[in-house]
Amino acid sequence: MRAAVIYCSQTGFTKKYAEWLAEDLGCEAVPYSEKNSVALDDVDALVFCSWFHAASVKGAKWLKKVMRDHPNLRVVVLATGATPMPCDMWPASETEEAFHRTFPENEYPAFPHFYCQGGFDFERLGAADKIAMKMFFKANAKAAESDPKAAEMLRVMGEGFDGTRREYLEPVLACLSAMEKGEQC
Repeated sequence: MRAAVIYCSQTGFTKKYAEWLAEDLGCEAVPYSEKNSVALDDVDALVFCSWFHAASVKGAKWLKKVMRDHPNLRVVVLATGATPMPCDMWPASETEEAFHRTFPENEYPAFPHFYCQGGFDFERLGAADKIAMKMFFKANAKAAESDPKAAEMLRVMGEGFDGTRREYLEPVLACLSAMEKGEQC
């Protein structure tokens, strides 16, 4: 299968996942700013790696147009964020809700999408996002006094972290393998 990987990354964590995927798929990871350099008619599958920003996938408007213009192109989305991988404290429903806010299920049924924890580095944020995050931290400080989940989130984000793990990509690669065989993933 001929694949393309295009990524949108602000702080480098999504880029890391895109580069790992491109390495595994034998292609190049192309930054979103160079997305028009990819000949989509020459590939079978597109993996779009991006990040959640204000609970929506950054670059989704462009991707929706690509999907309309290339209806036979198999598309997989990998979204990253600071939220931990799904577990008891952090259920998958949180990232699923954000994904379906961007790609409503009634419009994009059975759309293959994945979430991988990225990281958080305040210093790499743009100016507007730094201001927004300062407000976010301040707004959640009171909740953190009585909510262990909020307290843990503020602690981890305050210190900054890199939560990327190559093994988180295994389901994405399995999906692409199934697609190559003509199966659903």
